[in-house]
Amino acid sequence: MTNPAPPASHPREIRLSLSARRTLVTAEALAWSALVRLLLATRASEGALRALDSLPRRAPRADPVPLPAEGPFRLAGACLGRSLARSQYLRTRGRPHVLVFGVRGGAAAFGAHAWLEGDPVDPAFLPLRRVPR
Repeated sequence: MTNPAPPASHPREIRLSLSARRTLVTAEALAWSALVRLLLATRASEGALRALDSLPRRAPRADPVPLPAEGPFRLAGACLGRSLARSQYLRTRGRPHVLVFGVRGGAAAFGAHAWLEGDPVDPAFLPLRRVPR
């Protein structure tokens, strides 16, 4: 008895509907957001960044990887948590990017902010540190 011919596509290739892919992307964004929130609750931001950097990352890809909608990343908290979660999502997909930390105002109106380079940001924020990831 002979075995049937293998399918034309790769045996490990799984074709998902667009709806299923969106659900998986949202679930991953929520997972990164939950992890970042936990890390920021238990460590300083530098420690959280080091912990995230210790996780595996993919090689850079030629095709751009879009970020999903902001909604699932809100679980990570304020701008620092959201930026770290979005950054980790891109990092694990091999998309190089830069995480930016900045400040604005003087003593009376001081404000700190974190964002990904290319995000719309108030021009009053001055970047203090850029972290390529």
